[in-house]
Amino acid sequence: MNRLVCVSALLLALCGPAASLAAKPSFDCAKARTDVEKSICADSTLAEQDASIAANFGKARKTFDAATANALAEDQRWFVQVRDEAFAAPLGDGSPQKELADRLKYRDDFLASLVLKRRQGFEGDWENLAGGLSIKKQPDGRLSFDGSAAHPENGRWVCDVQGIGAVRGNALVIETTDAEGWTLTLVRKGSRLVLSETPPAGAAASERPYCGLNGTLGGAYFPVSRP
Repeated sequence: MNRLVCVSALLLALCGPAASLAAKPSFDCAKARTDVEKSICADSTLAEQDASIAANFGKARKTFDAATANALAEDQRWFVQVRDEAFAAPLGDGSPQKELADRLKYRDDFLASLVLKRRQGFEGDWENLAGGLSIKKQPDGRLSFDGSAAHPENGRWVCDVQGIGAVRGNALVIETTDAEGWTLTLVRKGSRLVLSETPPAGAAASERPYCGLNGTLGGAYFPVSRP
């Protein structure tokens, strides 16, 4: 009997406090207002993921230059909007809870992959909420470009383009047959890479041949490290 009492006391000492400490999200659950916030507070795994997102986001913002930090904050605001919309209307047969879990994990993985040390040049992988760019040096010294993106909520538009980049001054200009006269120009600004799209004369700005309707590759991309 004494042995059982001792074992029970030991289990309570080892497991009791840990079990009672619920993971806390990045916000005060007492002030949770939205369905998403309430769902995060009700699930310790989601709460832990939310806290990790906040930690990785905060670390990146403190490390990046001010303009890049602001661009990342804008990307984060878009993520929150898309997260909430996807929770309200999950894709396919998924539940709101699973949709939320998937969105949080994907975002946390992205923020954890950010390269905080200043990257030189154009080479490497660059990403934002909608998509990513991969720029690699070829054996002949030229830079290959592979860009893809999709609307982050439901994929209602998709972009996909490949080509060869030519460095002109401080810009990388993409030469590709997929663009049908469009010019893709990449410029380093602080820690980020900014892509702009210029249509040929007479072309509508929304009719990018490498994207679906209203799709775009344009915007700020952040340096990431991928296996």
